[in-house]
Amino acid sequence: MARIKVSGRGAVYHCISRVVGGQRLLGDLEKEKLRLMLWQQAAFCGLEIITYCLLSNHFHILVRVPSEVVASDAELVDRTLKFYGPKSLYVQNLQRVLGQQGELPEDLRAGVRQRLGDVSVFMKELKQRFSKWYNKQHERFGTLWAERFKSVLVEDVPGWWRRWRRMWT
Repeated sequence: MARIKVSGRGAVYHCISRVVGGQRLLGDLEKEKLRLMLWQQAAFCGLEIITYCLLSNHFHILVRVPSEVVASDAELVDRTLKFYGPKSLYVQNLQRVLGQQGELPEDLRAGVRQRLGDVSVFMKELKQRFSKWYNKQHERFGTLWAERFKSVLVEDVPGWWRRWRRMWT
């Protein structure tokens, strides 16, 4: 079944992903690594993590996807650098091209931009990166996640928490 995605305006999604077989594979170390990767991925993609819950066999993320991620070529290169690190050949190539030409060619720009502001890309890359780390740490191979992630479109009411808190304090 196709995922419901809002286009043309921002949206909030409640995303859920479960470990294969319901196994309790995520201990404290794994949860911390997943948390770090979650924030890294969100910063790269330009998404806002509203809240999250990491459990031993699944996780929940409430994420706000902006209507549009606007980023200059320099910001795209900077986000990529922060995400992959200075040793990445991909990053070095982006930096070299930007330095020589003053802007990124459309194909390189489009390659980075297509990964921004999309909840599906965000979750896919987060789960892939974590799976690779987890399998290496635990000397295992194969799938870590039970199925595609589930997502529920949630009504977005920006600033509701501040208004609610003022009402009760």
